[in-house]
Amino acid sequence: MVRVLVTVEPRIYREAVAQSIRRARPGVEVKVVPPDDAEGEIALFRPDLIVHNDTAEIAEGALVGVPSRVEMIYSDSMDARVTADGMVSRLRDMSTEDLLRTVAVAASLNDPG
Repeated sequence: MVRVLVTVEPRIYREAVAQSIRRARPGVEVKVVPPDDAEGEIALFRPDLIVHNDTAEIAEGALVGVPSRVEMIYSDSMDARVTADGMVSRLRDMSTEDLLRTVAVAASLNDPG
């Protein structure tokens, strides 16, 4: 099962992102936490994908074990930096469809078969 940790601010964005993932991908385990709790939850929950703000103060060392990331770039519109399978790309004005595609990539990377 794929695990997604959502830590974006503000809270309403965090909840909306999580709900979008849950509706579209019911088999995905989604956990929602405030950014201040992200590092602890990464260690406990061990997500396959984390969705966070570019302003989040998450130590790079804590993110090492997270294979896929979506970093929302609030300081520059709603673009996002997506990291998956060692590849980094930037998406302009990220959509829900883009996010769900990233969840699908994280799921495929997690699939042992």
